[in-house]
Amino acid sequence: MKENNHHSAKVEQIKRWSPVWIVPIVTVLIGAWILFYHFSHQGPLVTLITTNAEGIEGGKTTIKSRSVDVGVVESAVLTDDLHHVEITARLNSGMEKLLKEDSAFWVVKPSIGREGVTGLGTLLSGAYIELQPGNKGGKKEQYQLLDSPPLASPDAKGVHITLDSAKAGQLNPGDPVLFRGYRVGSVETSQFDPDKRMMTYQLFITAPYDRLVTTNVRFWKDSGIAVDMSASGMRVEMGSLTTLFSGGVSFDVPNGWELGDVAANKAEYKLFDDQRSIQDSLYTLHKDFLMFFSDSIRGLQPGAPVEFRGIRLGTVAEVPYKSNKVAQQLDNDYRIPVLIRIEPDRFQSMLGKDFDIDQHLKDGIKNGLRASLKSANLLTGSLYIDLDFYKNAKPVDGVTAFAGYKLIPTVSGGLAQIQQKLMDALDKINNLPLNPVLNEATGTLKESQRTLRELQKTLDNVNQITSSQSMKDLPADMQQTLRELNRSMKGFQPGSPAYSRMVGDMQRLDQVLRELQPVLKTLNSKSNALVFEAKPGQDPQPKRAK
Repeated sequence: MKENNHHSAKVEQIKRWSPVWIVPIVTVLIGAWILFYHFSHQGPLVTLITTNAEGIEGGKTTIKSRSVDVGVVESAVLTDDLHHVEITARLNSGMEKLLKEDSAFWVVKPSIGREGVTGLGTLLSGAYIELQPGNKGGKKEQYQLLDSPPLASPDAKGVHITLDSAKAGQLNPGDPVLFRGYRVGSVETSQFDPDKRMMTYQLFITAPYDRLVTTNVRFWKDSGIAVDMSASGMRVEMGSLTTLFSGGVSFDVPNGWELGDVAANKAEYKLFDDQRSIQDSLYTLHKDFLMFFSDSIRGLQPGAPVEFRGIRLGTVAEVPYKSNKVAQQLDNDYRIPVLIRIEPDRFQSMLGKDFDIDQHLKDGIKNGLRASLKSANLLTGSLYIDLDFYKNAKPVDGVTAFAGYKLIPTVSGGLAQIQQKLMDALDKINNLPLNPVLNEATGTLKESQRTLRELQKTLDNVNQITSSQSMKDLPADMQQTLRELNRSMKGFQPGSPAYSRMVGDMQRLDQVLRELQPVLKTLNSKSNALVFEAKPGQDPQPKRAK
């Protein structure tokens, strides 16, 4: 029997690496390198917020800086609140240095403004986003996408000023800022501040003119043409050619004031309506007084001047003054209260700082100082208050204060005073006893006519006597005497000059008396008919016989 020499085969696993795997491994490495290179060399992402994405398209709209492409818009979507548009843009590699805290983005598209037509190049290429590099701070998470470029670059040197105004639409972005007619800056923004309830305008004054803005300057609206008809008269002002059509804002230090210190950045000022109104802002200290006028106050407005012989002392504050403490009855003695403000700074420079207005007014009232309304402008009918001394002023009673204000007594002045004097004169004329005088003159005329008739009879008798035979028998002397008497009497006969003059005078006197009768009847019915035209009366209507 043979032995079986069978041996089991040993299987050995091949451990060598196949070169076939080189290709996919290299491919993976190359792809990973490409991905790493792509993401490592990508520029930063920028998020822009705007209210309207007109002309912005993802993957197409470019971002430029000084006409060089620095990025592209990736997407534009609505925010979660659906009130804004969120634009995501990718800048090119190495453009991180353009993003600072004060960097600005705005859309460039065709537009027409004060500076002319801009953005015509985008008619074919489409709108793009302009990036203005910043200088300070780091990158922000979000930037506001502006509709128009900022007027001042971030690296521009100067000062920003904030103006507050109660009126809207006075200034617009781009309007010039002038100093004595020379442009030194521009208006940047205009918006309404709900907290202040006022319009807020931001100005930028470029260097080196920013040194002109001090703590004592005043800003006012500089219109092209301004027409003002006030209590001071009619004024027509024309600004510079720069503001003739678009307007602007001017500033300067008021006359008589010191320059003050240089203003800080973002300092706040008030915007006045015109240059004349800035003078009123200098007088902040005032003392209030109350006046009661019996004349009409039509034409007296708040802001009207209070003067003493042409020198302005203050301003009318409220017309009419409304207070629950002022209670009157609507009768003939009703007087209208007016509140005024006396500003001592207006005349202390002439009378000295030790001038006591209260004491001087008290002494002046005792000596006849009174207030009256006077016409300031005949075209507009505006009035102002005039203080002056009146010799025949009535003394003031013991009331010197009312409703918490000191009183200044008043008198009728201006046209009202002239009309009162004229009415008094007409009343005196009306009270004259003209009717008895006319009746007496008429009686005298009748007696004169009767006397003339008697005289004529006497002359006829004398003529008969002198022509009679008995007269011829009288002595020669007596005849001569009678002849002289006859000659004298003939001078008063009808047809003689003396008789004609006397009859003419009587006739003219009778005519004057007849013509005076209608005038007296008119004066009896209307005493002021000599000044104001009286309406003609109606013709008498005949009545039917009963």
